[in-house]
Amino acid sequence: MYNTEKKIGKIERKYIIPNSITASNMFMGFLSIIMSSNGNYKMAAAFVILAIICDGLDGKTARKLDAFSEFGKEFDSFCDAISFGMAPSILIYSILRDSSPIKEVVLPISFLFALCGVLRLVKFNIATVASKEKDDFCGMPIPTAAGLICSYFILSDTLFGKIVHINFFTLMVLAVSLLMVSNVTFKSLGKTFSFIPKKLQLPLGILILATYSYSLFPFGFTYSSINILKYIYKKNNI
Repeated sequence: MYNTEKKIGKIERKYIIPNSITASNMFMGFLSIIMSSNGNYKMAAAFVILAIICDGLDGKTARKLDAFSEFGKEFDSFCDAISFGMAPSILIYSILRDSSPIKEVVLPISFLFALCGVLRLVKFNIATVASKEKDDFCGMPIPTAAGLICSYFILSDTLFGKIVHINFFTLMVLAVSLLMVSNVTFKSLGKTFSFIPKKLQLPLGILILATYSYSLFPFGFTYSSINILKYIYKKNNI
């Protein structure tokens, strides 16, 4: 009896680390919302980027520890809804409220991003089960959508001290919102950039993170463009 209980305890403990990282993801999203409400938009965007890193780490940790569970999958989605749905949508609202010449579109566009993000997460949860296998994504992953919005703002603010091309920013919000609920296939980073030698992938990732203010948006834009163009090419050649 004692051995059985001890074994159950060991199995339970392996879930603590990945779920703690998932909770950190949610905390970053919470901090982003606070920064947006205080008018510190660059920090709000940076906290979303940190949440993306946490989101990637919890999956890798779960695969390493073989710590997959339905609870973990649901917990991850709820945290993602906050960090990559609500936090970016509040940032979008704040930016457009201050900069958009057409004030009537601010609220619906901001809400559309959050709505499509949550629909994307529901679709993902229905279609997948917790496992070691990482399948292709049907629709743009919500961290990618949030990352594009936030990294563009960071790049713009770093180069010019403000958001530039507000019309492009608005169109990008609409585009990534619709891509999240589309049928466009997005492959994992490893599959998308499989042409890069494995020994160079880690140094390249570190370089992108070290220079994220400048490099993260071009990287995310390239990743998205490759997958969209491959999907269009495949559809037209069926």
